[in-house]
Amino acid sequence: MAYAASGELAYGGRKHIDLEAYVEDQSAYDRSMMPGARWATDELCDAGRPCIQAVESDTLTMYRFEDREDAVAASREFAGEAYLSGWIVVRFEPEGLTAAERRAFASSLDCINVGVAEGGLEC
Repeated sequence: MAYAASGELAYGGRKHIDLEAYVEDQSAYDRSMMPGARWATDELCDAGRPCIQAVESDTLTMYRFEDREDAVAASREFAGEAYLSGWIVVRFEPEGLTAAERRAFASSLDCINVGVAEGGLEC
């Protein structure tokens, strides 16, 4: 029963979310939320920020990490402009999306590969 309460077990499927769809196969929704999305892994991921994928757009940047602790550290580094969703950090551009659009984007991200998001949101 102790394992069932762990975040790794409950939300571990989210660890493998591939950011490819946000660049390669964007839906109309993703295009509206992330205009100009492009791969930025080579530019943004390094020893100081050990992400394994990064996608940059006009409104936000998404970083995917192998280690959840690295994701937590990055979200703290970006402070009020960041959102942590499992192993992914979303860094919002200050003038990119409205508060409502940020919440909607975060909610959709939180519901990938889970029935209930970390905050208890039913997906």
